Amino acid sequence: MPSDDELRRGAPSAAVLAILDRLDVRFDALERRRCSADPGYSSHPELLQRSTIRFFRIASRAIRENRTFTADELLPVREGAVQAAVDGASLSAVLHSWYRFGRILLDECRAAAAGERAAALVDIADGVLRLQEVVTRTVVDSYECERVALEGDEQPSRELLARLLLAGQDADPTARWCGIELADEYSVLALSGGDVETDAKAWRTREARTVRVLDAVGTPPTLAIVEPDSATVLVPRRPGADTDWFRLAVDLTSAVGEVVGSAVTGAVSGPVKRRELAGAGALARELVELARRMGREPAVYQLKDLALPFQLSRATAGHHYLGDCLLPLDPFPELMETLDVYLHHDLDRGRTARALGIHPNTVNNRLGRIRDLVGLDPNCYEGIMTLGSALEARRAGGGTSAY
Repeated sequence: MPSDDELRRGAPSAAVLAILDRLDVRFDALERRRCSADPGYSSHPELLQRSTIRFFRIASRAIRENRTFTADELLPVREGAVQAAVDGASLSAVLHSWYRFGRILLDECRAAAAGERAAALVDIADGVLRLQEVVTRTVVDSYECERVALEGDEQPSRELLARLLLAGQDADPTARWCGIELADEYSVLALSGGDVETDAKAWRTREARTVRVLDAVGTPPTLAIVEPDSATVLVPRRPGADTDWFRLAVDLTSAVGEVVGSAVTGAVSGPVKRRELAGAGALARELVELARRMGREPAVYQLKDLALPFQLSRATAGHHYLGDCLLPLDPFPELMETLDVYLHHDLDRGRTARALGIHPNTVNNRLGRIRDLVGLDPNCYEGIMTLGSALEARRAGGGTSAY
């Protein structure tokens, strides 16, 4: 944070102001030519970027007012340093880019001066060095603070606590030793999705960003196991909190999806006591796997959304019977598709025909063939229930569906 002395000094000379006026004219011209990317106007391609020109204008204004940057003006500097730390970029690389800032600013001022007012250029160089000093200090402080946060011991401790709780073990002694507060109740959010990141550095960056999103919940903290293509998150329920636990799960899933750059599927159990987390975790992980296996759209699912396929996915004699019911239709994919579309359109032959692009009489003929091949009538209650359950059982096992 700049001191009052650093922020403001005496007014600059008229010669300095004249150079800065001409510099602003150059920036105006660059703004006009930016879209055409005219390479001849400036030797520095960075100046074709809007954000760069904006920051150089801020620097010009600071020199004009004979001060350094304010805290608000330094915000993009801090954010850039933090992001670089998360991405694993070296501090020297970050500082090098900001040293170029000073050099380019001086080059542009010299070009604006057109060989005149050498004393004024010395004053401007002094102002640039003061700005460079503040930027350097801000970059180093922000970068180092973020690296300390990323490399701290707490995240591995949280993962250990999550594994203990999901294994049904008592995590209280470990939590006390780590100095981490546990909630009385957690909901379990299982996440799946995103491309598997094979580059170790990129994976660490993604993991750090995911953990940061999950940390935003506050205290008691979330406890997460983050893996390359999935995560299991224990989301605390605070006593008396007004937050909808399902809405929180949806928000976290959406935020993680933004971090990994692709849609993420989630499944969440309702809040349970710590001693019940083993069962809740197993349920959430099974539900998210079931949703992906069935080809469901990326969303956050609860048991109520998948109750029928969840039950039909149990390895029982009934499950095997239902799976075998449709075997006679395997050689006839058009019949399987017709049955699926017919059931999903509430037994409406007209809507089924339009969805398939065929005549309603063709739908009738296909339903008759299904009855003859399978021995179940898709027009009566028993046949509808059995055939619908058979389709769900097949999808729960990883089969495909028109919907």
